[in-house]
Amino acid sequence: RIDTDTDGRHAQVEFTTDFQVDAARRDLTSTCHLQIPVNSMSVDMEGKLFDYFEGATHLQKKQVLFVGNPAERITEDYLRILRYFRFHGRISEEGEGWDEATVNAISHNRDGLKQISRERIWLEMAKIIVGNHATAILNKMKALQLFPLINLERDSNIDIDKMHSQHKIASLSEIRPVSLLSYGFKTAENFSKLRKAWKMSSDEDYIGQFLIKHRNQTDLKYFQDLLVDTPKHCRHKYHMAVTELSLSRGDEVLCKTLSEWNVPECPIRGDQVIKHLGLSKGPSVQKFYTMGKSKWKDSHFTMEGSELLEYLLQEYNRSRK
Repeated sequence: RIDTDTDGRHAQVEFTTDFQVDAARRDLTSTCHLQIPVNSMSVDMEGKLFDYFEGATHLQKKQVLFVGNPAERITEDYLRILRYFRFHGRISEEGEGWDEATVNAISHNRDGLKQISRERIWLEMAKIIVGNHATAILNKMKALQLFPLINLERDSNIDIDKMHSQHKIASLSEIRPVSLLSYGFKTAENFSKLRKAWKMSSDEDYIGQFLIKHRNQTDLKYFQDLLVDTPKHCRHKYHMAVTELSLSRGDEVLCKTLSEWNVPECPIRGDQVIKHLGLSKGPSVQKFYTMGKSKWKDSHFTMEGSELLEYLLQEYNRSRK
């Protein structure tokens, strides 16, 4: 294939039988890691390697380089900037070995990132976040002033060091990228800004918000109370988020315990509160029902309905004096 014309993201193409010409329009000389296919290299039916741009040499040296002139490759498709960082994490050692010409080309052409759709930015960033050497790569991107161009604005206050601390202990093969990303934010508000900017899914939004709000909690009873308070139709999301929290800690005991727990039902209902206390429908019913449910949770879900109703009656009579 030959790219005959490009606007910095999409290309008009023609087809060719010349493999070298096809290889020349690729982005990186070597994007091979374990079972990932190479980029500008090819092999014929007899196993002969065709390597027109020293990709095999670069791979052996753990180098990530663009095919030909890096500035030309980048301006053909600005998404290649993010792809470069992603594959740098997969191939390089310790996230080092930055090629000066490539870094300069990225710096000079960084404004082109504004042309990339927000969904594609998140798709690439997600792979960087859970990939190798994520901290070194994110710090390099920040130093090159790429963050404002991909909606990581200054007021987001993303904490790369905190993400790094969690990256070291998390179960990276299973965890969702949004779970690690959430550790970079102190508040759900700042995370929400980025979630909207990158058009994350509703599940990713739920997970991010959940982890920010509850990640510092370790007590099983705390999470049991949360589960009891979660409406039945939302409990699948709750379990999904708790699983991500457990993976982020590198310890799946919490999610396993909660998934096996037979969630009890609160033994009182609003109509019973109305009848036993002689209330009229209104805000006071919700107030006393909530009071009774809290008492039940404090008893580790052991109090029976009759006990709770008597407790509420006493509290109601006390409130009227």
